[in-house]
Amino acid sequence: MRLSNSTIVIVLATIIATSTTAAFVDAEVNIQPDGTMSSDSFPAHWGQPPMGQTRDYVVLPGSYGRGSSTLKHWIEEKIAEDAAAAAATADAGTERRFADPSSSSSPSWPEKSLIGMTGEEATQEINIADPTLEVQILDEDAMMTMDYREDRVRIFVNADGKVVNQPHKG
Repeated sequence: MRLSNSTIVIVLATIIATSTTAAFVDAEVNIQPDGTMSSDSFPAHWGQPPMGQTRDYVVLPGSYGRGSSTLKHWIEEKIAEDAAAAAATADAGTERRFADPSSSSSPSWPEKSLIGMTGEEATQEINIADPTLEVQILDEDAMMTMDYREDRVRIFVNADGKVVNQPHKG
């Protein structure tokens, strides 16, 4: 039996696509074999995670394990939206949904959102929480190494110098 060149190309593309999908099925973020994501790992009000994702593998915020940086940014956005909603609720005079009302002390980093602060203010908050960390302020679109270090925190700021993503160790 002789196969045409186009048949060989289709077979190879299928093998590559299958092995790529299999690598992401093993990720800790509940990607199903059909390529869809299980929404049970995220709060229901967040909706579905983004389907188009980068092919990198990073630590996700909170206890969400590992996944793509696209998923990481989506989670950070949703956490920030939840924090903003909680702050708006608190401003309206109702009890905060995400804070312990019996707690008299205000949260510190990493529980406290630093989004919207200046890079310098965020650096001070992080240094108060853990003075042993190396804190770096970077432009939000800056190139950087992808190594993971527990003793480093990168703060990403926009053109106005305001923090755009919640800083975390790594």
